[in-house]
Amino acid sequence: MLDYPMSNNKRSETMQENTEIKIPKNFFVTYYATKHKKIITRKGQWHKPDTDITGKVLVSKSGKMRFIYWDLDAEPNANGNKWRQAINPMTIKEVA
Repeated sequence: MLDYPMSNNKRSETMQENTEIKIPKNFFVTYYATKHKKIITRKGQWHKPDTDITGKVLVSKSGKMRFIYWDLDAEPNANGNKWRQAINPMTIKEVA
């Protein structure tokens, strides 16, 4: 199992760097969920199933890392959406 620690760079630093983040196809992402008020781990994937639509890694104006992924364990909303957002994820571990 590979471990991909995520760092919380400042927005200006992130925009200046030209780095590539390698994200495994299927992974576990661990982060503090404000909604649940605790650290959670979710199974996800980078692409929406059966499409070429991918997730995103962004830095918000406030400097927080936003990791958008397809949650494999989530119940879809009314539109069938299972995209989730992890703010300042702690780790991403590849599913073996």
